[in-house]
Amino acid sequence: MTAVERRFAPWLELVGDLLLEPGPRDFPRDLVARALAATFGCRVSWNWADRDGSFGSEHPDPVPGWPTSEHIDFWREHGLGWHPLVRWFLLCGDASPMSTGRIPSGLFPAECFGVLRELLGPFGLQENLSIPYRLEPDSHRAFVLARGDQDFPDEDYQLAVRLQPLLALLERQVSVLGRTTDLAAAAGDAVELSGRELVVLQLLGEGRTAGAMAHELGISVRTVHKHLEHLYRKLGVSDRMRAVLLARDAGIPVATARSAPTDAAVTRLSGRGSRGLWSP
Repeated sequence: MTAVERRFAPWLELVGDLLLEPGPRDFPRDLVARALAATFGCRVSWNWADRDGSFGSEHPDPVPGWPTSEHIDFWREHGLGWHPLVRWFLLCGDASPMSTGRIPSGLFPAECFGVLRELLGPFGLQENLSIPYRLEPDSHRAFVLARGDQDFPDEDYQLAVRLQPLLALLERQVSVLGRTTDLAAAAGDAVELSGRELVVLQLLGEGRTAGAMAHELGISVRTVHKHLEHLYRKLGVSDRMRAVLLARDAGIPVATARSAPTDAAVTRLSGRGSRGLWSP
């Protein structure tokens, strides 16, 4: 077993357990960030940006003295367009993990890297490795690893590449579970449905085909059919129609409002770029 495989194995167990549980119905950002920090031995933040120009980050392990008022004012005024990793993802459209040290020299203005050294260098945060698990042209969700001395080694990068699909799978399941009602979740508990089976029940109630389920969850159609078999057996039904009727009786689908977390144990930086989200 290689070093990457040894470090990856606990993540298979962690994410596998989360996928089987009936919850969570919100992405477990704090849990994942702390696990990443332990795995990579560095600072980790959860970063987000939305199409309305708003953006922010959460830091479960606060850095003494950071962020300063200067940092907050800079990011709020200029948005994220100065960060070389943001520019990289926009330019390439490739969601693979990337580090600042791997961006080809001369691709972006030197000032972009200078900003990181000036604002983040004194706190040992200027070398970044981003692991996006949702990346769209005008929004993203990502975990960003930060260290101060040198770029992340190849072993760390390879591990990040292997972790990314797990995070994306978890995010897709949480996204669907977030649409379930408390009544639907209780119905799932009553028949001991796993998280994956509750997700399939939710999508059945929304009228999705097996192919559409596979696309939304990022799994194969064959795997969807396996989940359907298990679901039908537990519900005591033999076909989609009866399962859908049961799902609707349980209150599926009902859209639920999802609010921002209020956990006070993390440090947050947020704002709205006055020049737009991506413009320096």
